[in-house]
Amino acid sequence: MSDISNLIEEDSDNDGEAMTAAEVLQKLEEAWLNEKFAPDLLENKSDIVDCMMDQLQEMENNIKLAKRGDFKVSLHRMEIDRIRFIISSYLRTQIVAVLKNE
Repeated sequence: MSDISNLIEEDSDNDGEAMTAAEVLQKLEEAWLNEKFAPDLLENKSDIVDCMMDQLQEMENNIKLAKRGDFKVSLHRMEIDRIRFIISSYLRTQIVAVLKNE
């Protein structure tokens, strides 16, 4: 399982630029909003979604190791829920766009 905190190669730009976890999340948010407001079907960003899903799994594993009642745990849980919402909405929007273009 790849850890996003280690740098990953960006596939969308062929210049070999590495991205951090925050940059991957930003790319996911951009892809989500672009897909949501685009009149046509856009290129699938499954590599970014897969990377964020791996990161979510790592975040959940870290939460399991944290102390119960720690305030940081609830903040991390809210961030996980927010990222899951973005991923779900992005995928639903893509499905709708595919069905419209059939």
